[in-house]
Amino acid sequence: MNGARLVVKMLEEYGVEYIFGVPGDTSIKLYEALYDNRSAITHIMARDERSASFMADAYARLSHRPGVCECPSGAGPLYTVPGIAEANASSIPVLAITSDIPLAGEGKQTITELDTEKLFDSITKWSAVVKHVDKIPEVIRRAFRIAVTGRPGAVHLAIPKEALTHETSQTPDQIYADKNCRSYPAFRTRGARTELEELASGLMAAENFVIIVGGGANHSQAGEGIRAMAEWMAAPVVSTISGQGIMADDHPLALGVIGDNGFHPHAIRAVEEADTLLYIGCKMGSVSTINWTLPSAKEGRKILQIDLNPEMLGNNYKNTISVAGDARLVVEDLLTLLKGKTSQKPMSQWVTDLNRQRQEFWAEAQEDMKSGSLPLKPMRIIAELNRHLTETTIVISDAGTPTPYITRYLKLAHDNSRFIIPRAYGGLGYAIPAVVGAHYARKDAKLVGLFGDGSFGMSAGELETISRLNIPAVLIHFNNSAFGWIKALQKLHCREKYMSVDFNANNPARVAEGFGIPAISIESISDLEQGFEQAFKSRGPVFLDIKSEPESEDIPPVFSWIKARDASETEDAR
Repeated sequence: MNGARLVVKMLEEYGVEYIFGVPGDTSIKLYEALYDNRSAITHIMARDERSASFMADAYARLSHRPGVCECPSGAGPLYTVPGIAEANASSIPVLAITSDIPLAGEGKQTITELDTEKLFDSITKWSAVVKHVDKIPEVIRRAFRIAVTGRPGAVHLAIPKEALTHETSQTPDQIYADKNCRSYPAFRTRGARTELEELASGLMAAENFVIIVGGGANHSQAGEGIRAMAEWMAAPVVSTISGQGIMADDHPLALGVIGDNGFHPHAIRAVEEADTLLYIGCKMGSVSTINWTLPSAKEGRKILQIDLNPEMLGNNYKNTISVAGDARLVVEDLLTLLKGKTSQKPMSQWVTDLNRQRQEFWAEAQEDMKSGSLPLKPMRIIAELNRHLTETTIVISDAGTPTPYITRYLKLAHDNSRFIIPRAYGGLGYAIPAVVGAHYARKDAKLVGLFGDGSFGMSAGELETISRLNIPAVLIHFNNSAFGWIKALQKLHCREKYMSVDFNANNPARVAEGFGIPAISIESISDLEQGFEQAFKSRGPVFLDIKSEPESEDIPPVFSWIKARDASETEDAR
């Protein structure tokens, strides 16, 4: 057995079903091994390496199994960097395999020579070179173990030509996987009993107690326990963008999104008025805290935090109590303690008032969500999307134009639906390839991808992949002929000195059609309604090119932007 077949065999041992990648000179032996083995692994060919890494990221987020992507030497690793960095910073386990030049050519200016171990070192949990064929099983076991344990993240393995082509002396009993590391999080850790007791006492003493959930709660699959604890304590739940979907949007205790981007006013109010805040799987980064102004300083307020990564505990705020441990296990243990110490709490007048404000917010939002103005308002587009979310759906949004609207107005009503968005680095071009990874993780779900012009320009080639694989996705393009997010910032902070943000709308629908995807151009309300109706009935991919209002025309729901606009208007009035 040569090294390439040994790699395939080890991936099979770990239950890998899909590898996302792009072929190249140095990877032909790996492809031959996949072909000859007739293995259970399906190779999904992407049109560029960045897209392959985004596919693996989305697959891992939704399957709760490590995603695997591969690329050849040279430009391949360079193009893979954005997706691997995003996965690692978002605590998503992805294994990136780069086939490499021969070790014998090291330092000789061999074409595509690159120190990939160093390249990936700062953007992964672990980066290594497999220098001998017999090291392959050991190193792959280590890679999976590192990827899925502790704070999950990305790992990288460079496999030189010699390791892929030489024969192994490994015996069958040396070729095995650790079954505990086939999914994540592996080896979940419980919180210390003394800290849990202290945390339970702090929650019981709270008058106005709010739960804030971040992406870590979703990764841990802690939703059921968080909902049960919220109901037992009658505590409202708010989420960061990455924590969205932890509870059904129509639950009386699920108040919505906090932070700068797409915030809900009643959720912000809940955090500000609470005397006790419990953060679960939340890093308390710049967006969710609006640059560390939310919550504001308040005498006597208690900040409690549960996080898998001890490095995050008390990193950005002075915590009253910190508990290191897996979100799901800690919440389940905490709920057991609470039920043993107190009876179920009734809903307070405070929570009732917050819900009244929530109802008023949604009533006022109807004006924009039912608007007939042209170009179509993004809120009107999301409202039409909500109307068609009648089955289990995976909604994937790119950074940029869709973000504040989808986080504020999206309503996932069906069980097992999910919303995912790249929030670590906010790179454009994620949604279209991510739809591919999502399909292989959740074939039970309807897929929706949302992206703006800038994102479309960076990943349009993957429309061919979606067409070739006949992936049943509704692809929604917000066509506002601009890098809309940046244009809005230039309006707010540069007195409308627009520079290098506008481009031609052209005809993206024809681009989609050229790649073999049915496409619909949408400019009116009737177009919107008919287009969505047709798209959601289709069993294959459909591309909706929607002429939409740019952010620079009507400032989107971004807290800091609204504050800057109001300050400017006040200054002008003087």
